[in-house]
Amino acid sequence: MKLKKELIFLKNNEYSIPESSNVENIIEQMLDNIGSVDCELRDDLIYTTFSNWILKDYLSVNVLQRILDTILDEQHLFYNIGQSNSDSVFTRSFSMLLIPLILMADQKFFFLHDKDILKIKEKLIRYLQCEKDLRGYVPEKGWAHALAHAADALNELAKYDLPIAEKSQILDVVRSVISTKTINYTNLEDERLITAVITILKKNTFNIELLENWVNSFTDWEKTEIWHEEYKIISNVKNFLGSLYFRLEQEANQKYVAEIVKDKLILMMKDYT
Repeated sequence: MKLKKELIFLKNNEYSIPESSNVENIIEQMLDNIGSVDCELRDDLIYTTFSNWILKDYLSVNVLQRILDTILDEQHLFYNIGQSNSDSVFTRSFSMLLIPLILMADQKFFFLHDKDILKIKEKLIRYLQCEKDLRGYVPEKGWAHALAHAADALNELAKYDLPIAEKSQILDVVRSVISTKTINYTNLEDERLITAVITILKKNTFNIELLENWVNSFTDWEKTEIWHEEYKIISNVKNFLGSLYFRLEQEANQKYVAEIVKDKLILMMKDYT
């Protein structure tokens, strides 16, 4: 495959862009193949090339804006959204993985406007509400890890001065994706979501009542006696709140919130121990 050969050449030359290269064409090809089931092409070459070019400031802000517009569209971030156990997850998940890179570039060069940031927030929330393929590692095809990639994007988004109401929406969607009966998270998705939550809490002064309501909402799922489903959500919520408590305990100004989380976790687990 011509693209793969080109990207291997770039990798072997520390991702420097030869003067003879048609960068726009390479970018277009990478975006067209961002969801390839060839994990070397998708992860080791396409994503890693984008990462190096963006973080080393090789791409102009106009190019970054065009990349952002493309990855947020229906053929990338929302490509066949709602499907599960489908290869389409790789297109969605690796489109998502470019969002934090572009947000990091924006924090250096300030090329995105407030409306752009709000648009990204809305797209991320819609994505998390709709994504059904939550697999981590897929044998023979590599990492899908859609939720972890979305968590990384949320963490970069949380560094912006969004209104409290917008940040509250992010907290709510985190609670929603953790409180699932469809899968046990086993690939540190919860830890990456917690990183985003802590970024939000450190950057904002939330009303304590709002935080208490958010923590309490983790146990507001519809209880049934279908135990193979119940144990998944119990495990996900327990692991998330437990990890959140220990992470908050390490933050000097978050001790009170840590106690709220601990008390809720203890109360919740009384019903299951």
